[in-house]
Amino acid sequence: MTSTPTVKEVPVWIAADDPGTEQPEVELDEENLFTRTTDPFKPERVKRIQELIEIGDDLTTSQRQEIITLIVENADIFALSVAEVTPVKGAILRLQIPEGTMFNKKVHQRSLKAPERDYYYPRLDELERCGVVRKIAPEDVKCVSPTTLAQKPH
Repeated sequence: MTSTPTVKEVPVWIAADDPGTEQPEVELDEENLFTRTTDPFKPERVKRIQELIEIGDDLTTSQRQEIITLIVENADIFALSVAEVTPVKGAILRLQIPEGTMFNKKVHQRSLKAPERDYYYPRLDELERCGVVRKIAPEDVKCVSPTTLAQKPH
């Protein structure tokens, strides 16, 4: 049985008040919040979703409350982790690559700096755990492309 959503006014974080704040991370001890498939309207999960969503400061109080209500009523569509993302049934990606096409197999990428590694490797590990990516043997590589870590402008 799933909890029913409750609509209540919650404090709203306004980006203009604190523009230097980084994107919040979901802590590893919050695994009990990853209940999208079992209890999507769990109050703690809904609260965490509200904390992670940034609402702009160019809205009226009633517009802001309308957005919060929309978030609460549709908490089941938000994923707090890559692990909570569900595949689309029947979706198939078919690449139409002509036979004999050759792609770049030479890596033209500089080594990652320590902060980049600290950011990137845990995310790769999570993607692998969730089945989004998998390791392959070097001889099975068909194409490579450098990775670019770009900071978001906000």
